[in-house]
Amino acid sequence: MNKERKPRPMGLNIGSASIIMLFAVLCLTVLSALSLLSANSQYTLAERSAKVSAAYYEADFKATEIYERVKNNDFSGVVAEDYYDDTRYYSYTVDIDEHQRLDVRLSIAHGAVEIVRWKIIESGEWTPDDIFDLWPGGDD
Repeated sequence: MNKERKPRPMGLNIGSASIIMLFAVLCLTVLSALSLLSANSQYTLAERSAKVSAAYYEADFKATEIYERVKNNDFSGVVAEDYYDDTRYYSYTVDIDEHQRLDVRLSIAHGAVEIVRWKIIESGEWTPDDIFDLWPGGDD
């Protein structure tokens, strides 16, 4: 019994372990690229959020200073609005950024100052986005 060896065809011999390793490296490369993109967008969002928060707290600080002045009977920079019974109403605004402002309304009755409104108001002009040609309805 003489076993003859069959000649193997010449070509690229890649084992299944090599194919699995190549697939794993490809998957890890794609996942690392996606992770990097996600981290970058999270960083940008955190920077924007910090900037907006800092601007709000700066405006809040200025509004609080004006409130303290009003409590000490200094009404400079404050607009007198209404007068009902024994209550006077005053208001003022402090800009947060080019699109928002802090709107404050105070009431003073019998020497006590009370905050009626302390609210963020949009101050920018809203313009609708007309780039999409939407269906207006009807049978046409």
